[in-house]
Amino acid sequence: MVIAVKKLNQESYQGHREWLAEVNYLGQLSHPNLVKLVGYCVEDEQRLLVYEFMPRGSLENHLFRRSTHFQPLSWNLRMKIAHGAAKGLAFLHSDKAKVIYRDFKTSNILLDAVDMSTAL
Repeated sequence: MVIAVKKLNQESYQGHREWLAEVNYLGQLSHPNLVKLVGYCVEDEQRLLVYEFMPRGSLENHLFRRSTHFQPLSWNLRMKIAHGAAKGLAFLHSDKAKVIYRDFKTSNILLDAVDMSTAL
């Protein structure tokens, strides 16, 4: 399994609270438009989150072409990505999940390899 690892900035108190919230909430939630939290690690002062890997990177990278290998997105694909992001956000804000997601931005919209489906 290919994974992505997110490391907590040790100097940030808010970062620890966000890390703890991700472990507590995302570990319990499952939706096609959310990145799966596979696991986490706490060792001494180190805090890591382990996610499924999203090989197409962030929407931000595609929109602003952060590298030469990012191609422009067609309008149909942009609409599909926006729809997927909206479904993920609607799920988080639903009565089932009861999460207020406050960090909705293009760098947090990730794209998979198959059909560029969206995950938050």
